Amino acid sequence: MEINAPGMKALNVPLRKCPSTGKARQGERGHIVDVGMPTLKGVYEGQGVDEGPEAAAWFTQYLDIPARLVRFDPTATKENRQAEDAPEGYVTGFVNTGQFLFASEASLDKVNSYFTTAPFPMNRFRPNIVVRGPPSFEEDKWRQFTIEHMGTHLNFSYVMNRGMCKVPTINQDKPDLENVEPNKTMFTFRSGPHVGLEFEKVKKVYFGSYFVCDSTISTASNSKPHVIDVGDNLNVITTKHDDVSVNHASPKSGSLESNMDLCGPRPVELMY
Repeated sequence: MEINAPGMKALNVPLRKCPSTGKARQGERGHIVDVGMPTLKGVYEGQGVDEGPEAAAWFTQYLDIPARLVRFDPTATKENRQAEDAPEGYVTGFVNTGQFLFASEASLDKVNSYFTTAPFPMNRFRPNIVVRGPPSFEEDKWRQFTIEHMGTHLNFSYVMNRGMCKVPTINQDKPDLENVEPNKTMFTFRSGPHVGLEFEKVKKVYFGSYFVCDSTISTASNSKPHVIDVGDNLNVITTKHDDVSVNHASPKSGSLESNMDLCGPRPVELMY
C-alpha cells in the first residue's frame, strides 16, 4: 500500500501482515501494542501490530505529533473486533461499523445536481470503493453481492446505511469549518425518512452503505490475502425492496430495465 501526502515522499507499507510472534521489540515491525479508541458505545481496548519505525517516522513528521501505524491482527488481539452493527461473527478490525463504505458515481452526480456551484468531489464522502453503473443511491438497497477478481469471488453483506458527520462539509484543500454544505441541502432529500429510516436516535443525512466481506468471518480465512482491482465486476445477489429481501441469484428472463430492483445479477464496474 502506498501512502502519499503533500510535501512527503511516498510511504510503502506491505499489504502482507508481519507475523506477530511476540519476539519483536518495542518500536519494531511486528511488536504487539495495546490500542484504545473511542466508539459509539464507549472505549474499545484491544491490541494491534506495529508497522515499524519507518511508518512511525513518516506519520510523526507529517502530523507533527508522535504517531505510530498499527495493523489489526485477530491472531494478536485480546478479542476479535466485532463492529457494532455488523452481522454476528464478522471480524472487522478497528472500525466501528463496517469494513467497507461503498458509493456510486451516480449518487455523487445526484447530490451535485442540487448545486450550481463547483461540484463536490468524491473525497468529501470518503468511500473505500466507488462503483460505476447502478442508478443513484441503489447501493442503499444492496444486501448481498459478490466481486469477481481473476476467477476468485468475494462475498459481501450489508451492515447499514452510512449516516454522515460534518466531514463532508470540509474542503480538504482549503478547510472552512463554518461551511454547512452539502449536508444542509441533503437533509431535503437524503434524511432518514427519505432512505426508509423513520426512527433515528440522531438526525442525519445518508450517503453510501457499509458492507463486510465474508473473508473475515473466521481467523483462518482472514489470514489469506484477498485482492480486488479497478474494473472488477460487482454482481448484486439480493436487494431490499419495500422491506422485502429479493433474491437475484437466478437471472429473470425478459427485459426488466424499468424496475432495476428486480434485475440481476447485474455487473457493476469498480472505479477506485
